[in-house]
Amino acid sequence: MTEDHPSPFPTGLVLDTSFLRTVGGTGSEPYRTFVDFVEREDRELYLTPGVVDELVEQRGYMSIDWVDRADTTPWLSLVDALQPGVRVHDGPRAGEVMDSVHERLARFEQTDPDTLRKTDAELAGVAVMLLGSTAHEAIGILMDDRNAERAIDGVLGNTYYEGRIRVLDIWTALEYIETR
Repeated sequence: MTEDHPSPFPTGLVLDTSFLRTVGGTGSEPYRTFVDFVEREDRELYLTPGVVDELVEQRGYMSIDWVDRADTTPWLSLVDALQPGVRVHDGPRAGEVMDSVHERLARFEQTDPDTLRKTDAELAGVAVMLLGSTAHEAIGILMDDRNAERAIDGVLGNTYYEGRIRVLDIWTALEYIETR
């Protein structure tokens, strides 16, 4: 399950739409706390193609344009398309992780996998890709979706990625950040 104590906090963080929606815009206390921490502690944030699509769809409901922010700040980057064949050491390939998370999440949501968006599953696949292509020793996935958290944790458990790709819910992350 998600971690109670996210220390040490990963230096690379993949953001889910649910996290961004919950953290709010530039006028909210959680947003300011989070961004201050990211800048002060030299963390790198990543948006996946699926999250970008969701943000574009929800533009009227979001109080900040995170996609534009990626173009104007050094700490937020857009990730290119998932490279499904990437793997680190003996861990499963990014595409395998993504597919397994998607299937598991569909079971949790009790829905047809063909109708379920792959955004949450993509987060785990991109985390594998970033772990293999950046200097980050750990990648965090920040989200506010219990079923997706459980699905990702269940797939990554007992693999090379366990502990290296860490699912953090918004409240645990913000509580940790506030103590810094």
